[in-house]
Amino acid sequence: MNYVFIINPVAGKGKNCGEIAEHIREFFAERDEKAEIYFSKYPGDIIRFGKEYSIPEGEEVCFVACGGDGTFSETVNGGFGKPGASFAVYPSGSGNDFIKTTGGKPEDYLDLQKLVDGETRVFDALQCGDKICCNICNIGVDSVIADRINRYKTIPGVSGSMAYNISTAVTILGGAFGGLAKPMKVTFDDGEVFEDKCMFSVFGNGQVYGGGYHAVPEASLDDGLIDFCAVSEIGILRIAKVIGIYKKGAHLHHPALADVLKIRRTTGAKVESPELLTISIDGEISKSHSIDIKIIPSSLPFRVPKFD
Repeated sequence: MNYVFIINPVAGKGKNCGEIAEHIREFFAERDEKAEIYFSKYPGDIIRFGKEYSIPEGEEVCFVACGGDGTFSETVNGGFGKPGASFAVYPSGSGNDFIKTTGGKPEDYLDLQKLVDGETRVFDALQCGDKICCNICNIGVDSVIADRINRYKTIPGVSGSMAYNISTAVTILGGAFGGLAKPMKVTFDDGEVFEDKCMFSVFGNGQVYGGGYHAVPEASLDDGLIDFCAVSEIGILRIAKVIGIYKKGAHLHHPALADVLKIRRTTGAKVESPELLTISIDGEISKSHSIDIKIIPSSLPFRVPKFD
C-alpha cells in the first residue's frame, strides 16, 4: 500500500505543517511504500485533488488527512468510492472527533509505524444531500454553534474544544428569550413521522462531535444504521442544567431529559422545515429547508493504527 498525505495548512492554525511533512519524508525514506505529500491550497481543493487523483488498476492508496475533522471530511469526499482508495487520519487539527469512535488514543494516529502496521476496516458512511458524512450530521442549536465557531478558532490560544464552548455560551445566551428551537418534520424510512420544535437533532454514524459532545454514545460505525437523537424545545435555565449530561452522553436514559428526548435508529430520513435550517455535515455548514439523509453501509475503508 502507498500513501498520500494531505496537509491542510490552515488546520490547527497552521502549526507545524513543515515539521509534519519532514517527519513523513524521513519515515518513508528507507521504506518500500511510496508516500506523497500534498498541501491544500484553498477551501474545496482537497476534494478536487481526490477526485482527480488517479490510482493505477490493482494498486492501493491510503489518503491520510493531516488536519482536523474538516480536512478528513474533504479527503473522503474527494476519494470516496474510488477503487483502491482507503482513508486515514493524522490528527493535527483543532478538532478530531471521528477517531474518538474508531478507538485508540490520538498519539496512536500520530505514530506512522502504527499506521503502516495497522489494518483497514470498512465502516459505514452517510449520504447527506450531495455530501458524504463520516461522523455526524446535526441540525439545530449545535449547527448554529458550529457555524459561528470559526471566528473563535482564530483567537490566539483558543483550541477547537474551547472555541466550541465559547460559541455554545454565546449562542445559548443570545437565545435566552426564545428562538433557539426550529420546527422540523422528520420522515423516517419506515414511514414514521416525527414533528416538533427541536433544540438539537443529530444523525450519527460516529458518536462524538463539537470537541467532545457525546450526542449519540451508542452509535456504531459498522452496524448499517444511523443513530438519531433530538431534544425538543427547552428553556435556557433547563439547558444549563442538562448540557453537562448531554456532553457526557448520559442523556439517552436520564430522567432529566426523558420528556423532551426522541431517540431511534434508522437507515434514512428526510428532514423538512418551513424555516431555513442551519445544517452541519461533519462541521461543514449549509443552509436549506430540507435534506435527505441515508446510510451507505460498508462504504468507508479506514486505516486503523495498530494499538498497543
